[in-house]
Amino acid sequence: MQELTKYIIDFLSRFPISQTGIVHYGNVDTISDKTRINIIPAFENFEITVLPKIPFEKIENTPILYGKPEIIKRNGVLFVYADIIVSSFFLLSRYEEILKINCRDQHGRFLAKDAIIFQQGYGDRPLVDEYGFLLRKWLREVFTTENEIIVPIEKRGFNKISLTHDIDIPFRFERFTVVYKQIIKNILKYNYISSPFKKYLNEQYDNYYTFPKMINYDENLRIALKEIKIESIYFLITAGSFCNRKYYDLYSKKIDRLINTLKKSGAEIGLHISYEAGIKPEKINCEIEKYKNKIKTDKFISRHHFLSWREPEDVVYIEKEGITDDYSLGYADSIGFRVGTCLPYKFINPRSKKITNIIVHPLEIMEVTLSRQNYMNLDYDNAFIQCKKIIDQTYKNNGEIVLLWHNDSFLDSNYFEKLYKNILEYIVFLTQ
Repeated sequence: MQELTKYIIDFLSRFPISQTGIVHYGNVDTISDKTRINIIPAFENFEITVLPKIPFEKIENTPILYGKPEIIKRNGVLFVYADIIVSSFFLLSRYEEILKINCRDQHGRFLAKDAIIFQQGYGDRPLVDEYGFLLRKWLREVFTTENEIIVPIEKRGFNKISLTHDIDIPFRFERFTVVYKQIIKNILKYNYISSPFKKYLNEQYDNYYTFPKMINYDENLRIALKEIKIESIYFLITAGSFCNRKYYDLYSKKIDRLINTLKKSGAEIGLHISYEAGIKPEKINCEIEKYKNKIKTDKFISRHHFLSWREPEDVVYIEKEGITDDYSLGYADSIGFRVGTCLPYKFINPRSKKITNIIVHPLEIMEVTLSRQNYMNLDYDNAFIQCKKIIDQTYKNNGEIVLLWHNDSFLDSNYFEKLYKNILEYIVFLTQ
């Protein structure tokens, strides 16, 4: 468990302090002469056997999941009984989800309503990042001279902004059968003949072809915030079907033109792992091969359709197939901090306790989460208020804000485009 302990300590401190022995995670009788902070483990070898007790106890106004909110200073050493290490592991690895293995929705997903930090009202706070702030604060307390250690200065701002877009339905009239059904519907329901052939033959007339608009929004943000790394990512499905509806043909001329348009704008193309592969991860291999052959990129990134990263075993498959970064870890039914942080990190397998090579980019805000009746069911004003809370926390912790807006959310029938525009404007406002 030494590697895991060092990784979490360095992630919290935001610099490689674990190798110095200054921060020690273990029982009091195992500290060395170098130890200045000793964090007492709540469990041996991260073997968590129970869920955190509720209501959470707090240390310096930050809820802790395990341990006691006590700090004792003796002989120049801080003995911390609040186990921020195992509390961080619990959140970063999503250990709760294997403790509640049968707690899943109809799509096999673990939801925010079943997550203990959301139930206790802390889903809008990145608790792991707060533990990091506490650790850095304690380090400053035990070092009084500048030449002993340099703790990173607390920064506000956005470390990175990721504007991500899932392409579930790129065109309304992709297939001729859809055109035919629309003609019949127009005749029977509206008593007039209207041909959608124009939209079928030229995707730029298609209702769902909102990509130029999306590209423009994202590019305007890059122009406004030249000093911040801003990336646009479009996730494409390569195989499968859902609810008897086939996904689009990755090798069609329309998709070819779309990919060229997106690449020309500077966007990255990611793999949108299908719903079926979420159920049977062994199918991921075929989808990744199609993605690699089609996209021709050195950076392989993914997100599960429906955010259906179901079990830790899923990461074994995507890591094996060469995926380097994943953007799936957000909740479908609530915006907020599913993994307790707004910073990218290497995913930790909760079963094996092994640190993987998959960089997780936590998803904080997805548009449909805000409006759907069985999710948050918010009107525009309340949706914007809730989004600003999450953005403020990310800014406060110098994190990466990850947004998810689908192309069909830029239609005129909902408030999503207005919300996206105003969120980007709010991000610019915070940085000025």
